[in-house]
Amino acid sequence: MDKIVIFFSSVFGLGYIKSASGTFSSLAGILFWALFVPDIYIFQIFVLAAMFSISVLFSSLAEDIYNKKDDLRIVIDEVTGVWVSVAFLPKTFMFLFLGFLLFRIFDIGKPLFIREVQKVKGGLGITIDDVIAGIFTNIILQVLRFVAY
Repeated sequence: MDKIVIFFSSVFGLGYIKSASGTFSSLAGILFWALFVPDIYIFQIFVLAAMFSISVLFSSLAEDIYNKKDDLRIVIDEVTGVWVSVAFLPKTFMFLFLGFLLFRIFDIGKPLFIREVQKVKGGLGITIDDVIAGIFTNIILQVLRFVAY
């Protein structure tokens, strides 16, 4: 069971990349979203809810395995956050690229209260800051979509 948790919480091993594992897993998340998640917005709600639940569960289990709070090898939360970033938007290169870029800026910089929510214990604390970074990104992109289209 531990190997399964490690495999998925590290996004198929991307969490073991020594440098920029969060960036690589976010990029993988964008690719998964673009290739496998349909443009049916009601379906996207269920995908996001399922991914959030899986991320919280696997992050919490992985944290116990690694015996370290928010271990850098746990990157499933980046996938969850970047999916929130591009949800309910057209799957164009521009939106996917800007979703990835803005998400990484919010996730790394952790402005406003994002850093504070990361202090929540367990898998929820690991995942929630990325989800909020994704929400901020999505709001910006929705405004851009409204203005540009």
